[in-house]
Amino acid sequence: MKTILIITVSLSEKNGVGRYSQELVERLCKNFKLIIFTGKDDKCFKSPQNCQVFPILPNFSNFFKLRNPLIFIPCVWKILKFSRGVDAVHSFMDYPHSFLASIVSVLIGKPLILTANGTYSLEPFNMWPDRYFHKFALRRAKTIICISRFTQIELRKRINISTDVLINDGINFNKFGNYRFIEKRKNHSQILSVGTLKFRKGYHVSIPALVGVKKEYPDIKYYIVGNHNNKAYWGELKSIVAKYKLEDNVAFLENIDDGKLIDLYYSSDIFVLTSVNMDDNFEGFGLVYLEAGACGKPVVGAYGSGAEDAIIDGQTGLLVPQGDVNKTTEAILRLLDNPEIARKMGESGKKFAQRMDWDNVVKKYIEIYESD
Repeated sequence: MKTILIITVSLSEKNGVGRYSQELVERLCKNFKLIIFTGKDDKCFKSPQNCQVFPILPNFSNFFKLRNPLIFIPCVWKILKFSRGVDAVHSFMDYPHSFLASIVSVLIGKPLILTANGTYSLEPFNMWPDRYFHKFALRRAKTIICISRFTQIELRKRINISTDVLINDGINFNKFGNYRFIEKRKNHSQILSVGTLKFRKGYHVSIPALVGVKKEYPDIKYYIVGNHNNKAYWGELKSIVAKYKLEDNVAFLENIDDGKLIDLYYSSDIFVLTSVNMDDNFEGFGLVYLEAGACGKPVVGAYGSGAEDAIIDGQTGLLVPQGDVNKTTEAILRLLDNPEIARKMGESGKKFAQRMDWDNVVKKYIEIYESD
């Protein structure tokens, strides 16, 4: 049985990389021995069989502030103590964790695998001296796993590489697709968005789009689920709600449990997340589109991001131009006005999400590990 050394920023379900890491670890440990180094706030993670977890890296909450590879120097020696017998090193997180993984890879003389998660795989190119450390890691890698075609294309624009492969993120289909939802009668149409309140999620587009929808569906309800840490943007969104007199239609929710979230998926008619690009900030893939699909709901997203991999336009949902309020309104109305079209797209979305179950996606990772 091969041994894989994994470096990640988190194993928590509270963030995207954490969910990605957790889902992969739970499946990879069936085929490999895993030695995982993660953030100090992951001490509560229950290690599955064939898996050792060492929460010694800087916390996830500090990562975005520090972004300095030198903070990992004390960690290198601790990691090397457990590196005997390792067959490959894989960083689930981008820079600077990828740079840490590259140093460990060099010191133990084993192949390096990196995951490019979208925004965080491009931002370092714009910073000095980060771009040099970042390029070192990318060029050292035997395999770079890009989570979407858009990420892959944008990465290739910035560095000449030929070791990249495309593997879309997966979903825990059983958790969402086989959920026992108790349907309650409602007398209004309902829209749902899920994602942290930040500019690239495009809520400043989807909220104004509701104005045109409300003319046809006066009692429309729009639930936006995501943390409110970005107070400036949250304030801007509340101002937009007030400007268009949508206080009775829009509700902001955060810190809800998975059961409540899945209930919202099932009780909603449409899932909407019309993300927008801001420099190198973009939707890397969009797992929430698969979650909605697994719950049988049609989705609305935007072109020009990883959402193009998570949505089959015209089959599982609709793609609209970024930042286009009118087109977003039209897409929502098309689905609300045509329940049969919405139902068929929801059914197709469920089948698509089932194909993207992590049990299927993990096979591609196993092939990569076995080939090293």
